[in-house]
Amino acid sequence: MATPQISVAMCTYNGSKYLWEQLQSIASQTQLPSELVICDDGSADNTAQLLQTFAAQAAFHVQVVSNKERLGPAKNFEKAIRLCTGDIIVLSDQDDIWKPQKLATLLSAFEEHPEAVYAFSNAELVNADGTPQNLRLWDTVEIRKNWERFSGPEQLKILLKQNVVTGATMAFRSKFRDIFLPVPPGWMHDYWIAALGSALYTGIPIPEPLILYRQHAMQVVGTVNKPLPQMLASLASNRNSRVEKVEAFRVFFERIQGVSELLPCPDASLRLIQEQRIHLLNREKIRSARRVARISKVLMEAFTGRYQRYSESWRSIARDLLMQ
Repeated sequence: MATPQISVAMCTYNGSKYLWEQLQSIASQTQLPSELVICDDGSADNTAQLLQTFAAQAAFHVQVVSNKERLGPAKNFEKAIRLCTGDIIVLSDQDDIWKPQKLATLLSAFEEHPEAVYAFSNAELVNADGTPQNLRLWDTVEIRKNWERFSGPEQLKILLKQNVVTGATMAFRSKFRDIFLPVPPGWMHDYWIAALGSALYTGIPIPEPLILYRQHAMQVVGTVNKPLPQMLASLASNRNSRVEKVEAFRVFFERIQGVSELLPCPDASLRLIQEQRIHLLNREKIRSARRVARISKVLMEAFTGRYQRYSESWRSIARDLLMQ
């Protein structure tokens, strides 16, 4: 059997500060990709020049596409994913550092698990200058204690509560691309692919850290503390985010319905998603109610167990009682 072809999908935007180190780590893989597809979202720094220099010297095909209009991270990754031609598509941020065995390890995971839709790994967190934080990515999400639980039906349950799959560590089989795309509004590409992939069948967690996951203030998604203006803006948009989340999971439910013939347990998956949607709708109603009226509504929702299954249990209850 021929070795599956690996495509790397990378998105860039004003990333010249860290980009070259990431490109060199891809070029130093023990298992080289067959191609690197890069979609640049209108960088104003010297990102384009760095990409041209790298493309001229790389030992594999490099395709660089410059967007005429900014797409944003999710849609830019969607565009890069569409352009990939390999059997396995590996997602790449512009500011991390891959360990040399990353692609070989991901490829082995897919070969050992032919049923897997996607795979993702742990990562070592580093500061902006590359200094180790002595912390791993999975220490910051729910998967940290029981990554072995991330199998079978448990995957979708965990993902409906919290996304534990980081796109910078993720790869998936390209044969599922037409199911994954387009990525609807309200979703980041990695969460969408992971949730759909786990509903379809399964994702494979790899506890070995395969990248150095750089934490800095300018990244779109990460574990680093954001500057105060960004934090205040996030709080100000909290209610809009809740409403968007309700709509996002309505779209997710419809997409699952559309591919239900491919699901091993369609009724179970749809039931889980519908329960999560009900929980989100009820939480929105609670927060729209007057403070005194919230108590009975929160108790009713807590009695169903959905706060524990789909939110942060008592923390979420406290937020719904006290916050707008």
